[in-house]
Amino acid sequence: EQEAPHLKLIVLPVQFRTIGPAMASGQLDAAVTVADELPAAIARETLFQGGFVCLYDPRHAKLGRKLTEEKYFAHDHVIVSYNGDLRGIVEDTQVRSRRVRCSLGTFANLGALVEGTSMLATVPTYVARWIRRSRPELRTVSLPFELRGAPVELLWPQARADDPASDYLREQIRRIAAREVQS
Repeated sequence: EQEAPHLKLIVLPVQFRTIGPAMASGQLDAAVTVADELPAAIARETLFQGGFVCLYDPRHAKLGRKLTEEKYFAHDHVIVSYNGDLRGIVEDTQVRSRRVRCSLGTFANLGALVEGTSMLATVPTYVARWIRRSRPELRTVSLPFELRGAPVELLWPQARADDPASDYLREQIRRIAAREVQS
């Protein structure tokens, strides 16, 4: 409030597929996301690189200390799919497919779906930390296979690269991201 008393912040859900047009139209000044190819008019900076973990409710999913591939693929799963389908990163990178029982378009309600069930969720480590802050009864365990995460990036329109207000916003995002990575 004191540093930027006139700042108005609107947070919108975005997908990397819609960022280009949203930034070109002026709807977005910045975005934090995982992105593939983007138009040249969008600047990008890696905030952090994350791995994946398995999020579960130990009261219902009995995984033990070490999650094996056999146990992992024997359980039902909930995934986040921006396409609204039943495929995720595991199906794209592993030879086997999971038994996906539920697909969400966002991570926002994932913890509520995992809690109280035996379903597993394969999520970025930083997402698991965020979910566990409000649902401390949930646990994480390492995956039984290698799964690399894509970099989480800060994106902004090149046209605003020298704008003081945009610079301030990007610096605050960098500060928050650095704090989250260390927590």
